[in-house]
Amino acid sequence: MSEKTEAIAPRTLLVGAGVVGQAILRAHLDAEVPVCLIDQEESRLQEAARAVQLPGDRWSIRPVRPLGDRIPMVHFSHVGPIAGEPSYDVVIESISERIEVKQSLFADLERWLDADALLCTNTSTLRITKLAASLEHPQRFCGMHFFMPVYNRPAVEVARGERTSEETIDRCANHVRRLRKEPLVVRDGPGFIVNRLLTPYLNEAMLLLCRGVSAERIERAALQYGMPMSPLELIDCIGTRTMFDAGRVFWQSFPSRIRPAAMLAALVKSKRYGRACGAGLYDYGAGRRSEEIPSPVIEMVDRYRRDEVAMSDDDVRDVLAIPMWVEAAIACRDGVVQSSDELDLAMRGGLGYAPEQSWLGFFDRLGSPAILSSIRRWSELTPAITAPSELIDQLGKLPPRRALESFAEEG
Repeated sequence: MSEKTEAIAPRTLLVGAGVVGQAILRAHLDAEVPVCLIDQEESRLQEAARAVQLPGDRWSIRPVRPLGDRIPMVHFSHVGPIAGEPSYDVVIESISERIEVKQSLFADLERWLDADALLCTNTSTLRITKLAASLEHPQRFCGMHFFMPVYNRPAVEVARGERTSEETIDRCANHVRRLRKEPLVVRDGPGFIVNRLLTPYLNEAMLLLCRGVSAERIERAALQYGMPMSPLELIDCIGTRTMFDAGRVFWQSFPSRIRPAAMLAALVKSKRYGRACGAGLYDYGAGRRSEEIPSPVIEMVDRYRRDEVAMSDDDVRDVLAIPMWVEAAIACRDGVVQSSDELDLAMRGGLGYAPEQSWLGFFDRLGSPAILSSIRRWSELTPAITAPSELIDQLGKLPPRRALESFAEEG
């Protein structure tokens, strides 16, 4: 860094220094975007400062007076020392998934910040329109949803509420590009697009486990499908509490399309919250996953065991994958995304699906007859694989991608 570098007042404010907040902080610093981070607990800010390993002259902690003397702020600058009291262009919130807490925070932020500041939430479960309902200027509020692990997920969902302005969407998308990531603009709705596809996939994995399919076979099927890891490990990466919240939103919105896995609630009650706390469906230590499902989880599987079904590895793969394709078709018909091309970005950029191949191309290779056969065979096992009759009709005439697109267009 040149000695002539001018002092910089960060223009981006991050709210919440938890695991996700720290990951979003790291994304900004990796892209050399100076930021401020606030949290009610100064210890979390100290932890965040240690985690990013910046020299002491690159950050300082002080109170955020407009939000109360007891709320500390840490200023991080990746490109130079800190100057003055900043005025923010962009605010990104990642606090608890409780609507009343978020609404209260954004009401305070709206009063404190300049009238053109962009207000963004990292929520993965709450509706953007509902969060913005109490704001005086809902047109400058939107979702900016990062995926975990943030460092190797190239997409960020930009979620449009009913009253979000085009200017806000454009500014939010530009900020995502500034972080060297790809904006995925979606319409407000349950789970947006990525979690909407992901929830039935993860839920089916737990149901399969309770039907006697081993964790090893589930992992093998997922890798064959093109996913970067076992869906059981992915639940641990997301966190079982977050997964429970996302699953509840999906079930409340689409009760006929999912049979929730009961063992997920048991994991939460047992405080097996996932990788971050060292115990979820797997155990974690020294940054590594246990080879096998631990005995406390095996006991849960036995407690919630359902009738076992004989399934080949291809059957396991299909029961994991095809519900995602069905949900993608319905989401496209609902207008959550504008084109089928965005589904590939959602899977690759949000979930780490194999970058060397197209997600929709996987289903074209599988073929319409095989998909129809799996739907007919497994519909009684799980409602998630059941497809609307109009989509079935299209599959009977067209390859999978075109069938999806035609179903969406006619809807």
